Amino acid sequence: MENKIRVKWAKGKTRKIVSARVLPGTDLISGIEKICFENKIESGAFSVIGSLEKSTFVLPVIKKGTKKGVSYGEPQTVLGPLEILSGKGFISQDRESKNGLFIHFHAIFSDAKGKVYGGHFLPGGNPVLLTLDVIIMEFDEVSLSREEDTEIGIRVITPSEKAR
Repeated sequence: MENKIRVKWAKGKTRKIVSARVLPGTDLISGIEKICFENKIESGAFSVIGSLEKSTFVLPVIKKGTKKGVSYGEPQTVLGPLEILSGKGFISQDRESKNGLFIHFHAIFSDAKGKVYGGHFLPGGNPVLLTLDVIIMEFDEVSLSREEDTEIGIRVITPSEKAR
């Protein structure tokens, strides 16, 4: 049986880079959203390092009845102090979101004993402890939007090229 190689992509360039710091007590995702709004960023990628008071995230689990047999499980919370070792995410437009943006963020992080965790972070459950250093790259000529993928039955980030 031959495996098909299927991809969807869009080509563009970086419009601008924003370097920022999310301050103590601010939720990680809310802080990144604020930076995006203040800089009029609708599509892009970002990288973070820093510390959290706690983390709230989900992991994939087997779930019968879904198109691919997988879904996200119940939210998990790890109490800090926590250190984000590496965090990456995407900024996309989302018509179903109250503010029009979707911040998709995954990270690996450790607790005070060095135990490592990772997952898909949820909004509202990740307050910054000391600092969160963020680099955001805004895309030019590429748009990211969160849309339903009927093949797999979930909403995913979909790239497309903007008219030039």
